Amino acid sequence: MTEAATPAKPGFTPPREPLYDWGLRVTVVEDLLNDGSHPQSAPGALLAPRGTPGVIVRVGHTEEGHLPVYLVELPGGTVVGCLEEEITPSDGSRRNVPGVMS
Repeated sequence: MTEAATPAKPGFTPPREPLYDWGLRVTVVEDLLNDGSHPQSAPGALLAPRGTPGVIVRVGHTEEGHLPVYLVELPGGTVVGCLEEEITPSDGSRRNVPGVMS
């Protein structure tokens, strides 16, 4: 059996490719509240209101669902982890979206 034909391990979900790249200017599309993962703010505190601009400074993946997570630097230097549904490209483009031509 070739490596390409080898079945995946049971329960393994490969990471999904991110839609956005680092360096992209984005806008927050919903209020971002601290889920407890941002140590400089109290849990539930507003980290960024909807409409806040930012720049993606790093792209990673969640441990559980292997979904892309974007570290977004906001005004003042605050860095917040965002999911794709929480941000959108500032220029209105839809880069790397399957089925959408850029």
